[in-house]
Amino acid sequence: MKFHDTAIGAVLVVFGVWVTVTAWGFPKLTGQPVGPGTFPILLGGLCTIGGAVIALRGLGSGAPFAALHAGWRCPERALAAIVAIGGAFVLALTFETVGFPLGGSLLMVAIYLAAGYRNPGWIVFSVGFVTTVHLLLTRFLQVPLPSGVLKGFL
Repeated sequence: MKFHDTAIGAVLVVFGVWVTVTAWGFPKLTGQPVGPGTFPILLGGLCTIGGAVIALRGLGSGAPFAALHAGWRCPERALAAIVAIGGAFVLALTFETVGFPLGGSLLMVAIYLAAGYRNPGWIVFSVGFVTTVHLLLTRFLQVPLPSGVLKGFL
């Protein structure tokens, strides 16, 4: 689905103003011109300006407010999106018990199957990708991801 550029620009303007106003209240450092709020204010201002430019350009485009992309009319893609959203919700609820490697692999396999990819190579790719990400995050970046039922193997 593609939304009108004016709507997207308006959202960016609101977000940029919110970031700027929030960062303006950050405490100032004594004797320092650059404080903790400097970069959020700068980025919020840029987001506001960019959103305004997108919104103004969208006003003159004459495009409909929302247009459904032809790819979403394919039932397999819609089912894959539903499986991804529902699966992520279930994974969030059972993350500690099931663990990242098994839960992530099952979610990726379910999404591929729902999208119509039936080749067993996608299962191997899913398990290998999630396991590699888990090992990289836990071993090299020291991110504490739960291993769940595979604790002791990974």
